[in-house]
Amino acid sequence: MIDSSALQSRLVFACGEQLLNAEQCAEGEVVIDVAPDALPQVVQTLRREFRAIFVDLFGLDLRPEKQGFRLTLVFSLDEEENWLYVHADLDADAPQFSSLVEALPAADWYERAVWEELGVTPREHPLLAGLRLAPDWPEGVYPQRHTFRWQQQVQGVEPHYFELAPAPAGIVDYPLGPVRSGVVESGHYLLRTAGEELVDMRLQLFYKHRGIEKRAEGVALEHLPLIAERISGTSAFAHSLALCQALERAAAVGVPPRARFLRTLLAELERLYNHLGFQADLCQATGLAVAQAQFDILKERGLRLNARLAGHRYLFGMNVPGGLSRDFDEQALQAVRELVTVLRRDMETLSRLLLASASHRDRLEGTGILKPEDAQAYCAVGPIGRASGVDRDLRRDHPYAAYAEVDFAVPVLETGDAMARTQIRLDETMQSLHIITQILGSLPGGAVYVPLEQLPAGKAALGWAESPRGECLHWLLVGEDGTLRRYRVRTASFANWQAFSLAIPGHNILTDFPVIEQSFGLSFAGADC
Repeated sequence: MIDSSALQSRLVFACGEQLLNAEQCAEGEVVIDVAPDALPQVVQTLRREFRAIFVDLFGLDLRPEKQGFRLTLVFSLDEEENWLYVHADLDADAPQFSSLVEALPAADWYERAVWEELGVTPREHPLLAGLRLAPDWPEGVYPQRHTFRWQQQVQGVEPHYFELAPAPAGIVDYPLGPVRSGVVESGHYLLRTAGEELVDMRLQLFYKHRGIEKRAEGVALEHLPLIAERISGTSAFAHSLALCQALERAAAVGVPPRARFLRTLLAELERLYNHLGFQADLCQATGLAVAQAQFDILKERGLRLNARLAGHRYLFGMNVPGGLSRDFDEQALQAVRELVTVLRRDMETLSRLLLASASHRDRLEGTGILKPEDAQAYCAVGPIGRASGVDRDLRRDHPYAAYAEVDFAVPVLETGDAMARTQIRLDETMQSLHIITQILGSLPGGAVYVPLEQLPAGKAALGWAESPRGECLHWLLVGEDGTLRRYRVRTASFANWQAFSLAIPGHNILTDFPVIEQSFGLSFAGADC
């Protein structure tokens, strides 16, 4: 990790007069203040000179302490293992800034969110429309402003829906969702086809928006993991881990070594059952029923082990600020060893058979291609990004828990099709088994928890984790009396849903869509927090 003072000096030199101030706010986190009008130029400089990777954009109501609003952009400086915040303070009466979408396409949804939820306008945004709030939400009611309370009743108005222009002659609109068979979450696709060929898609999400960030305001800090775990149940451990690490960074407290190692083990167990479930669901999409059953059996074994270790199949309740809620005895650790042995043996056989299946490969190869340049433009994360040439993984690039103390590879491919996304997860499954084996072989003794003192008001910090679907970020600002003032969550699925639409048009037909959807393996709830 580069020295923060050296990084500040480089930033001041690179940004020149556009930069108003630069300072370190926590270890590995640097803040720069810029004028709102300078944002486009500063962002271009950061991306060009520092290879800064955009990861988040959100707003903060500074009132009542100060007049106005603050726009915050978060960038990852992977080469320096630092996080960079760009702050731009906006006028209270007319909060606005120049849209960054033209130069930074990934900023699209983020700018729309701050517009509808905070009342901050991105000037010259190419398609400024509502994103997450319900169609009957009244104009001028901004849930992220300090005067709005989570329990506040809002009187609905006449719903306003986005109207799609009628399909041209020869093009058929095929609606799918939001209500679908099985246990599929709510999401609506409008598929446009010319015969069998998919030519375009309209995506509508956020039917499950729960206002989690607003609901967390005023909650005691020790209760926050309960909220974080419910963002997306299948990534519960990763989200609660990122949240707890943010609190621990704010308190400048290091958790005991044994807790760090066990957190790593549990994070990889979560990755295992997700990746196994992914293969099962993809086999269902391609009609490979026997393979689906085999992967589902392995997933179920992982879930049962989780229940034995944590008392919950999805590892709820394990992370607490300061460490873990429970330790594992030797009998529990032996159960992990036995599962690792079984999974390694069965995965070697199943992977070979799966990749030798001509019908399965035919449905995946060349299907739903996300080009590397599109993955870069929309800042795709996790297995989706790595299947399209994005060589990033927070476990390696911003090590946390005990990841700096284990050896593992980060598989990366560039073909960007459904086959690449499948192969990445197969490879990551084997790497997870390799990591768990190392953890079991070098697990230190001692406590798994250290208490945190009450944090002072105004303290802020970022926590992160590489969830099974990719990086998740949790930023928090402490309020009065040990409660939360502002909570910001950026999930992997929120980042990847924008890129998903780009993989639909092309040489895909209507029956390819279930395969493309499943090969992305995105979470609706994970984007709807």
